[in-house]
Amino acid sequence: MTSRLRLLWGALVLSAAAAITAAVTVAAVPPAHAADVVLSQNRPVTASSQENGGTPASAAVDGNTGTRWSSAFAATQWFQVDLGSAATVSRIDIAWENAYAKAFSIQFSSDGSAYTQAYSTTTGPGGKQSIAATGTARFVRINLTVRALAAYGYSFWEFQVFGTGSPAATRAINGLTLVNNATRKPILGPGPLVDGTVVDLTRLANRGLSVRADLAAGASPTSVAFTMTGAKGTSYARTETQQPYFLCNDYTDCPLLAAPDAYTLTAQAYTSTGTQLGAAYTVHFTITATATVQSPVDVLFVGNSLIGTATAATGEDTPALVRHLATAAGRTVNVTEVIHFGNTLQQTWDGGEVAAALSGTKQYDFIVLQEYSTLVATNPAQATNTLVNTYAPTFARSLKPGGKVVLFKNWALVDPAPFATRAAETAAIDSGYTAMSAALGQANLIAPISDEFETIIAGKGTSYLIVADGKHPNDTAIYLDAATLYGILLRESPRNLPDLYLANAVAANLRTVAASAIGY
Repeated sequence: MTSRLRLLWGALVLSAAAAITAAVTVAAVPPAHAADVVLSQNRPVTASSQENGGTPASAAVDGNTGTRWSSAFAATQWFQVDLGSAATVSRIDIAWENAYAKAFSIQFSSDGSAYTQAYSTTTGPGGKQSIAATGTARFVRINLTVRALAAYGYSFWEFQVFGTGSPAATRAINGLTLVNNATRKPILGPGPLVDGTVVDLTRLANRGLSVRADLAAGASPTSVAFTMTGAKGTSYARTETQQPYFLCNDYTDCPLLAAPDAYTLTAQAYTSTGTQLGAAYTVHFTITATATVQSPVDVLFVGNSLIGTATAATGEDTPALVRHLATAAGRTVNVTEVIHFGNTLQQTWDGGEVAAALSGTKQYDFIVLQEYSTLVATNPAQATNTLVNTYAPTFARSLKPGGKVVLFKNWALVDPAPFATRAAETAAIDSGYTAMSAALGQANLIAPISDEFETIIAGKGTSYLIVADGKHPNDTAIYLDAATLYGILLRESPRNLPDLYLANAVAANLRTVAASAIGY
């Protein structure tokens, strides 16, 4: 809608309102209980459409009444926010733009698939509307069916869900990462710890373990209190006052993590005044010293040519080579690929194929997401928006219990432009992926591919891993990528994998680099 049309429409609305004020009394909705908070702010959102790049769905949950979402010019549209976990919803406030909905319904869902209706109307008034829609929900959706302005779509400045009990919407701690104190690296695969994680000590070469609390985007606690209890009666408690926040101080071994048992671990962040910052983060996991039965692993890979390039030696791309390595080790990896060369993750989503893969029809142990090579470094906001607002709302239905998201951290290209140096490009990549991981609010880990490339390139140059176009991996690099992902997805060290098509010395060095980078 143009600015001029909005002004004209606003004048008409004001005039009409003045004419009927004496005839109509609008019942005021009482304010929410003091304990109620806005659960929807900056949470992942999806919508049926958007009018243009300046009116994204995320603008309706950013807490800014000067930004808005607007849909395509069609009668049937929808908008949905993911609260992160089940919450008790008390009300929904909508600040409509002039293009409001006369008829709409609000639905609640716990899984993003099955919905129940919480409210509906055919006489929506527009303006600032407060709706007493109550119930328990993780996903809150508004279905819009009749327009106030037939020539346009729908638009609102803010869509706010109020209530209590959504830890993911309010917590300061995003996850708990298992750390190898000898290498000072996160052990990726078993970590981050989530409900149901089994830490198999027989697969860890080093049993000196600790746990690090990972902060949510924007969180700045001054301390984190850890409490860990075992089913056999053991317990441990400690408050860490310096970042990074560790269960047993910086890279200090935690004895209970070497003692087989079923544990509950809680981490609570605090402010400088001793006030709790967000909700506590709690996980239930098991430590075992007996080798566990290894089940098949289901993995979805979404990306472009950086993981889709095939080796000249075997014709296998990275996902296929991961499966090959797993088979050689007596393991099973079931691979689903949605790979489109040259695409960003958003472009791949817009093509429709990945949306089908993430519909919930099939569930995965891991979802590996590989973004366009330069996007995270040059436009981290766009990359984060795609991750949080496009992909994240599908995870609840697409991941198995205990499933995780893997962010494939791309390497720096040979030409660092628009950065002045390769070091600056690498720093931007690191910063972008750290921010994306913190913003996700979902158990996730970063596959440190870029770190491994830099380790090797420092001694051997870019041509050792990157082909002449300066962008794509050669056979050596594809093996390195696959060995790294094998260790993460199969939750074990890649040090003893077969050489396949590489010389022993080359393959062994790549496996050592990969194992060290992922904490083994």
